[in-house]
Amino acid sequence: MCLAQVCKSPINYTGNKYRILPQFIKCFPKNVNKCVDLFTGGATVAINLIAEEIIAIDNNPKVINLLMFLKKQDYSTLINKIDTLIEKYGLSNSYKYGYSYYRQYVEGNNGLKKYNFEGYNRLKNDYNKLKDKKTDKANLYLYLLMVYAFNNDIRFNSKGEFNLPVGKTDMNKNNREKLKKYIDICKEKKIEFVCKDFKKIDIKDLKEVEFVYADPPYIITDAVYNENAGWNEKEERELLNLLDKLNKKGIKFALSNVLQKKKLNIKNEILYNWLEKNKDKYFINEIEYHYRSASYNKKNRDGLEEEVLITNYKVEE
Repeated sequence: MCLAQVCKSPINYTGNKYRILPQFIKCFPKNVNKCVDLFTGGATVAINLIAEEIIAIDNNPKVINLLMFLKKQDYSTLINKIDTLIEKYGLSNSYKYGYSYYRQYVEGNNGLKKYNFEGYNRLKNDYNKLKDKKTDKANLYLYLLMVYAFNNDIRFNSKGEFNLPVGKTDMNKNNREKLKKYIDICKEKKIEFVCKDFKKIDIKDLKEVEFVYADPPYIITDAVYNENAGWNEKEERELLNLLDKLNKKGIKFALSNVLQKKKLNIKNEILYNWLEKNKDKYFINEIEYHYRSASYNKKNRDGLEEEVLITNYKVEE
């Protein structure tokens, strides 16, 4: 696989790999026909993979439905619908009117938060009232909520309600370009989105798959996806067991993870032990972009930095 230019996903999802993706891509195998992005999230990695067929899997139905909804859209038609909704809810449109038009509503470092506060909350309430969250209308509302939400993120409470407060930005030029590029890429590439838990994947169903990329929730982090034990030791071991099965079948894999947090003196002991057990099979590749280098072969393993990419193959120079 090679990468001419890294493309941003229109969905800003927790843990996305946009900043360090060029380093990962260099480590991925070349000339792949069929590959799997096992924890696709906002599909940042999936849309940048170069393969004949890409399968993007995630267990979050709302995110997968949104990705599939955006994939099938005609950009011009979709953007007209978005602009109509922006007008309906009285939200800012800096792309159309310019940021200076809203200057009087900007306070300190809060951007367009004050201007959009009321309209955003009406949009959020209307979305949460929808009984069927799989419809095109629901996905359109969800996308717009994400754009105007805090940190342009997606988050739901235990009741399944979107619960982020309003953010600082709007449907600006950057968000429009990301959306258009995503739609274009999905038309150019053969990408299939699947809502499925990795634990339900049968190794027999991966016969034609040549490469699997796994970016699971990190067990030693306190990200949103780890609230209420969203990812635990049992799941960590089950994933490593799946990777062992892939290796036995001759399927190449790459695993993103965090081995330790030096400042907090926290280690992922499960991952450490797994690597020690398989030190002749698996390799850790250096990540230098916004992260310090890491090498499992160092005499002092405490020198490992947070982000690592583990493969069951030696990376081509």
